Amino acid sequence: MWLNHYLLIRHTPNGRKYPYLDCWGLVIEFYRRELGIELDDYTDFSIKDGYEKERSCFYEIEPPHYEFGDVIAFFRHGLIFHVAVYLGRGEMLHTGLNRHCRVEKIRSMQFVETKIYRHTNLPKRKNET
Repeated sequence: MWLNHYLLIRHTPNGRKYPYLDCWGLVIEFYRRELGIELDDYTDFSIKDGYEKERSCFYEIEPPHYEFGDVIAFFRHGLIFHVAVYLGRGEMLHTGLNRHCRVEKIRSMQFVETKIYRHTNLPKRKNET
């Protein structure tokens, strides 16, 4: 099963080499492997001063139009602190401090602000909401 590749990932701060990845490293791996999109280690998805995107190939999506592969950004006090990949049916793939990669419902992060971003080259698929 394709998902098993990701469940072997062990969260590693600033990790960029499989299977030792942080949350952005997971997004990079997912985009390369599943979507055929190469992302830069740090500059493809950047948030400056809260919500202002700078040099990003991602744009914000309004609910409920989420699709497989969208990036979920989690904010605290107006600053991004975590990202995950949207899988569909309200589920995300992510990795967190001292944990292996896992699939969870987005609502498990209900006490923080979330925004969804889509890559400009994300293949068009049936809406997953």
